[in-house]
Amino acid sequence: MVKRYIKNIFVSIDQFFNTLLGGDPDETISSRCGKYKHRRICKFICKLLDRIEYQHCEKSIEEDEGDHEIIRL
Repeated sequence: MVKRYIKNIFVSIDQFFNTLLGGDPDETISSRCGKYKHRRICKFICKLLDRIEYQHCEKSIEEDEGDHEIIRL
């Protein structure tokens, strides 16, 4: 239960920063960068996250999110 609570907090922080960067408020940076992996900044972020979990960005893609994105990466 504590593990899930901590994960939920990290996801909400991730979504918050994605929103600050002009992304959909219901999408994580990982999902957004997985969709735009060909962009330099996303390639860099995904390489960093790959050190934590192999193919993290690809696994995090939420196809049904991103419609409310303000700034396209």
